[in-house]
Amino acid sequence: MQYMSREERLLPITSVRNTRDLGGYETQSGAYTKSHKYVRCAGMDNLTEVDRQYLIDYGMRAVIDLRSAAERQKEPNVLIDDDIIKYYSIDLFGGGDAVLVPQNMDFKDMGDLYCVLLDQAQPAIKEVFKTFVQYPYDGVIFHCSAGKDRTGVIAALLLDLAGCHEYDIVKDYSESYENNMEINEKLEKMLEPGQVRYLYSEPLYIMKMLNHLRDHYGSSQEYLVEIGLTNEEIDELKENFTF
Repeated sequence: MQYMSREERLLPITSVRNTRDLGGYETQSGAYTKSHKYVRCAGMDNLTEVDRQYLIDYGMRAVIDLRSAAERQKEPNVLIDDDIIKYYSIDLFGGGDAVLVPQNMDFKDMGDLYCVLLDQAQPAIKEVFKTFVQYPYDGVIFHCSAGKDRTGVIAALLLDLAGCHEYDIVKDYSESYENNMEINEKLEKMLEPGQVRYLYSEPLYIMKMLNHLRDHYGSSQEYLVEIGLTNEEIDELKENFTF
C-alpha cells in the first residue's frame, strides 16, 4: 500500500507555506500517485538555504512560478538563478498586474474563476504541462502566491489526469486555507477591502471546476488534448506519476 497521510504529504519546509507532495493518492484503478514527483506550495521568496537543500535532496529539479509580473517583481522567487533547480515563469492569469486574483477576468467566486481559467488560460496551462513533460524522472515544484488557486487548478488537473478519486482531489484543494493560517494576514493585505473571501478554499469551489471540466471537456486527458498536448505526452505524464 502506497497511501500517504495528510501529515506525510505536508513537507517539513519552514520558510514556504503550504508545501505539499501530490503523491500517495489512490487512483480509481487501484494504483497510487508517486511521491517526490510533483510538489505544490505558496510563494518561495523566503526560501532558506536549508529548505532549498531539502528540496534538492527530495528530488526537485524544476520550479514553475505561476504568478504575475507584479507578484514576481515584489517577491522574487529565490530559485530564479539556481544552478540545480531550473526556474520557469508561466503567468497563469495572463495579466502582469494581477495580485492573488486576476484583473482581466469576470468571476463571481473562486469556483467561477477556476472555470474561467480552464477556458481562457489554455495557452499558459498548455505551457505548464509541456514543462512537466520535460521532466519525466525528476521532481517539479509549482506555486503561486498562496499556493491555492492557480496552483490548485494545476494540482486538480494532475490528480484527475492520474485517475484519482474526486473526494481526494477536493480534499487536497481544501487543505490550503488551514495550511496558510500563518500567512493569511499578509495575503489579506494584498487584496482589496472586502475580498478576504478569496483566501478561502471551500470544497464547492474546486467541485465547480471539476463539474465544468466534465461538462465541457470530458476529462483532464481530453482537455489537455484539446489545448495542444499529444496523447503520447499525456500517457507519459500518467505513467511517470503513477505506479
